[in-house]
Amino acid sequence: MSLVTDAYLLQLWKAAQAASDAEAPGRTFWNQVLSKYIFVGKEYVVASEEPPSSANNKRRVDIIVKYFEPPNYSIRILCFVEAKRLNADLSMIDEVEHQAFDACAGYLSTNKLQHIYAMTTIGTRARLWIYRPDSDYLEPLFGSQDLSDRSAYVEAHSSDAQKLTEGFHQMKNIPPTSKVSTSKSGAVIAPSSHAQSSTASTSSATSTQAAASQW
Repeated sequence: MSLVTDAYLLQLWKAAQAASDAEAPGRTFWNQVLSKYIFVGKEYVVASEEPPSSANNKRRVDIIVKYFEPPNYSIRILCFVEAKRLNADLSMIDEVEHQAFDACAGYLSTNKLQHIYAMTTIGTRARLWIYRPDSDYLEPLFGSQDLSDRSAYVEAHSSDAQKLTEGFHQMKNIPPTSKVSTSKSGAVIAPSSHAQSSTASTSSATSTQAAASQW
């Protein structure tokens, strides 16, 4: 079920395909997807080119998804997004994943949270990750466990994009400050909202498929 659900996103997607050797069109595409279609409520902020933490204010992350944590509406980081161009080679994929890891590790070194999310993109393809304080590196939310694996990057305008949708649901349902447990496989499990999350995911998937069928 494609994430490209209307003519606006389709034009941005086409622009990214046409400029496969440039990073900016893909980054623009994902900024629009995240800010206008995924994290759209008032409780979310999608920022660009900001430092990952106050301790590393010279560094810039391509996109940062933030949220307001109740009851005091503290601003927390939900996900770091680092981007490379569509035709990125293996060294660039290595680099973008290390950039995301560096942002996550730096943030958790000064914020005592259970985990933080990351997203790495090459053009209009993406992988979603989770990082925990006791982790050696990023851990994929789905698919191959291999690092720097181009085939594990999911195309936004494809049926496989449902995996990304489900990953975004996990981010919303299990933010870094929530109480979570971990399965034997290492997967994060919400203690009491699994059924609710599944229902929301199914409903969202149905709506997305209906919209996508027009394109």
